[in-house]
Amino acid sequence: MHNSTTLQLMGIQTWELTHPERMPNSAQATFSLTPSCQLLFVSAVKPEGDLVSFFEKILKAMKLELDSVLHITPEQLGQLDAQSVPTWMWFAGDEHAADRFEHWMLLRDIPSKPKFLQSSYLAEIEGDDSQKRQLWNQIRAYN
Repeated sequence: MHNSTTLQLMGIQTWELTHPERMPNSAQATFSLTPSCQLLFVSAVKPEGDLVSFFEKILKAMKLELDSVLHITPEQLGQLDAQSVPTWMWFAGDEHAADRFEHWMLLRDIPSKPKFLQSSYLAEIEGDDSQKRQLWNQIRAYN
């Protein structure tokens, strides 16, 4: 029986390799951003529930709308091609964000550098005024 058939019988419709680079002779699938994507939100946690409202408030301060944002996990960044580069890249909850960002820029030979933000997870920022201020200062530095 084929592996995908076995997974479907188990009720697993989609799957993703945790470490695709460990698979010999396999090409990593890449994806492109739509031209309407102005902010790439890179975080292991996707904003959901009450955090979406908080996230939208931050986006308004950046003069962005929720439909111009794409969420990916830090691991998916390596699969992002350079066909379309967002205006902003925000890494939340990733202590290696700066390294990931620079590595992606070098790997893809990005000509114009997106505006880079780094913060804690949204849930941690929401209740902490000093973290809100830090994020606001990063955003304001670009305006």
